[in-house]
Formats: sequence, C-alpha cells, structure tokens
Amino acid sequence: MSLLEIRDLSIEFPARENTVKAVSHVSFEVKEGETFGIIGESGSGKSVIGLAVLRLLQANAKVSGEIYFHGQDVLSLKPSELRKIRGKQISLMPQNPAGALNPVLKNGIQMGEVFEGNRAEKKEGMKKALKLMKQLFLRDPERLCSLYPHQLSGGMRQRLIACISLSFEPEILIADEPTKGLDPEAKAGAVDLFTRIKKEYGKTMLLITHDLDLALEVCDRIAVMYAGEIVELDGASKVLNTPLHPYTKGLIRAQPRNGLVPLSGQSPSRIRLPAGCFFHERCRYSNIECSRKHPEMKNHRGGLVRCCHFRSLQ
Repeated sequence: MSLLEIRDLSIEFPARENTVKAVSHVSFEVKEGETFGIIGESGSGKSVIGLAVLRLLQANAKVSGEIYFHGQDVLSLKPSELRKIRGKQISLMPQNPAGALNPVLKNGIQMGEVFEGNRAEKKEGMKKALKLMKQLFLRDPERLCSLYPHQLSGGMRQRLIACISLSFEPEILIADEPTKGLDPEAKAGAVDLFTRIKKEYGKTMLLITHDLDLALEVCDRIAVMYAGEIVELDGASKVLNTPLHPYTKGLIRAQPRNGLVPLSGQSPSRIRLPAGCFFHERCRYSNIECSRKHPEMKNHRGGLVRCCHFRSLQ
C-alpha cells in the first residue's frame, strides 16, 4: 500500500523574464513502511520535492502534477486541512540542524513547542520526548534540554531535530540532507540513527541525500535525480552496486573509496535545458542521438532507467 504518490510533478520558479525548471515530470510512490531515497548532486531538485509534499515552497512557485497522501490530493487542501497533516502525519526533518534550531532558545523550550497549540498535554508530551531522546542515543536528556543548541555537537543537534520531528509519531518522515555539514564521526552516527528509526519505529521515510553510504544502508529503493528529473529508479542495492545510468555510475566513481573521480563538466542551466538527454554534454558514452532525442523512462528488470544506450553499457 502506498502512503505517498507523486504523479508527473513539475515545479518552476520565475526568474525575471525567464523560468527556472526545478523539477520536471517526476513520478514515484512511497509504500507504507518503506524508506525511499532520492539522491543526486546539489541542485538536482531533491529538496524541492520534499518541500512540495508539505506545500512549503515560496509563493511564486508554479506547481503542476499531483501529490497524494492516503489518496488525498495535497495540492488541493485548504490551509486548515494542511495544518492537520504538517508535523503530525507528515513531518519534516530539515537540513542543517544548526540553522533549523533557534539559537536563543534552550533545547527543552524548542522541544516543548511541538506540543503547543495541540490537544496533547505538554507535560505528557515532554515525558514521551525525553524517552525518545534516550532511545535516539542522547544521554542525559534532562541536562541537554537545559542547554542551548550551540552547546551541542553537530551529531547531537541532528538527533534533537529527529526527536522533534518524531514527537507526534508521524506516518511519514521527510529527512532532507540529514548528514549535510556533519563531520565523519557524526555521519557514521547518522546511519545508526536512521537504522533505529526505520527498524524499531517502523517509520515510512522519504530520505533526501547526497550521502550514498547512508542511502545504501537505510533505503529500500532509490531514485537518482539529475537536472530536475529522475534518471534511474530501483532497489537501493541494485542502483548503487550495479547502476545502469552513466550519471549514477559517475556519482559512485566520485566517492572517496572509489578513487574520488569527479564527474566532468557541470549540470546544465535550468533556464535553458539542452536538447536531447540532459546529461549528454557530460556523458562519456554520448553520441549524436543523445544530443537530439530526450530519452523516456524505460522498464528494465523491475526498475526504471532514462538512457538511450543503457543496455550496451551493462
């Protein structure tokens, strides 16, 4: 059963006389109990999708397509109906834990704010929150609540944000670049954190990340995004161990353990996208067909890939 369905989603932003095409015709579903990952370079459109699900994009964003949660059209909901979903049924764990927390408020006050304006009793809510903090590897939570965000390490701030996001036991957790800006030790701890959220809490998650190690360890399925569109979608181990698309292969080669071989060139302008395959100018396998014909998504052994020549590259 799918909790979240995204169908033909496109998102554009005006830029003076031009239009920035942030997301182009993206479709996928997130099943109940599944961790669905979206990976890709910075600027590929990953985070925009996460914000669109909760309708947190800036007011001038032009959104087309469909987003369904429990079969309900999110894009047509009234503000009062959205408030019943945000933070309660679908929770967002924003990127950059330091920037997501108020630096002048103690951690306990920010945790308690989750329960303000809701019918849950704050006292009981805080008891549950403190228990959750212990379960998510935060020692002595009472003391941590008396401190300010800057007095916590990056990894501890990340766990605090996770506790705040999970306090109302949402059905879906959207985690946006949860390892961004963390040191190697804290990144390793993030794997333990999300593994526990997945296995012990059974949460359905939409994990948006550029951290391929985290994605491989935690995700069930992965969508690879490039220039605003999905270029490959399949099981996590298949995508990251036996990739089909040249872009996915390039992302994997760029990992430090694989020699840190960077992808050549740069992502195309989202104002003037190239003709043909969006990746052809950076692809070592491209030919004249790639520069003229924009490839459609094709089914292959249970997965999807957007490439004219993927069969010859296996």
